[in-house]
Amino acid sequence: MIALALLAVIGCSRSIDCSDPATALVPASQGQPALTCGQSDEVLAYVELLAARRVAPGDRHLAHKELSERYTQDREATTDWMAKLREHGQALAVGRGLQGAAARAEAVWTAHTGSGPIQEPTAEDLWGVQRRALAVWSSDDEERLALTEADIEAWINYASLCREAQQGGVLRVSVADRVAVYRMVRERFDDGDRETQVALASMGPVWEQVRTAWQLASYEEQQVWVQAAPLPPPMTATSLGYAEALFTGDVVRHASVLQGALGPFRVGRPGATFDP
Repeated sequence: MIALALLAVIGCSRSIDCSDPATALVPASQGQPALTCGQSDEVLAYVELLAARRVAPGDRHLAHKELSERYTQDREATTDWMAKLREHGQALAVGRGLQGAAARAEAVWTAHTGSGPIQEPTAEDLWGVQRRALAVWSSDDEERLALTEADIEAWINYASLCREAQQGGVLRVSVADRVAVYRMVRERFDDGDRETQVALASMGPVWEQVRTAWQLASYEEQQVWVQAAPLPPPMTATSLGYAEALFTGDVVRHASVLQGALGPFRVGRPGATFDP
C-alpha cells in the first residue's frame, strides 16, 4: 500500500513535457475539453509580455501545475478567465511607440499591485511566478506606472549601442557598476515626471527589435538616429561614466528619437503568442 501511495505521489508531481502545445495537462472529461500545454502557455505568455523576458523553467512547471489544479476544480470559470487574459494580452501586444509602452508599464503596475488578472488569493503559485518574472524595481502609484528589471537591462544594452555607434566600443559594466547603474535608473524613474517614467519603461519590450532594426538599417537610416539622439559627448569615458552621462541626460528624447528613426516598435515581440 505504501509503495502504491508513493507511486501516486510521484505520478502527480512529475513534470509533464510541454514541448508539444497539444499535450493535455488535464484530459477531457464528461464532455468537457482538455486543458492543453498551449492554453497554459498563453497564460505564461501574458506574464512574459509584461516582464519582457522568459519565465524560468522551474516557474513554468509551477504555473502548469497550478493552472491544472484550477482547471480541474472549475473548468468553465478557468476557461473564461484565460480568455479574458488572452484578450488583454492581445490588446497590449499590438501597442506601438511610447503610447504602447505606457499601456504596458501601466499593466505591469496593475499586476505588481495585485489588481491585475493574476492575483495572490486565487493563484498563489502563479502570483509568485509573475512577481519573479516582473522583478519590479520601482513603481509610481499616482501615475500607475512600474519599471522592471528587463527595462533597466535593455537601457544598459541601449547605452552600449549608443557608444558603439560613436566608435567608442562596447559598454562593459561590472557587477559592482551594475548596482550603481540600477540605482541611477531607479532614482531617475522615482524623481521623473510621467514622460520620463514612460521613456524608461519603454525599452524592455522592444530591445530585441531595436537591435535587429539597427543591424538591418542602411547607413543613412542609422545616421538619422545618430544625428538626432542626444548622445553623450565623451566617447573615451569609462563605461560607468558613459552610462551615467546617458542616464542623467534626456532619456525622453532618446526614447522618442529611437521610436521615430528606427521604429515605431511594438510592445509584443513579432512571432510571439500574441502576434495578430
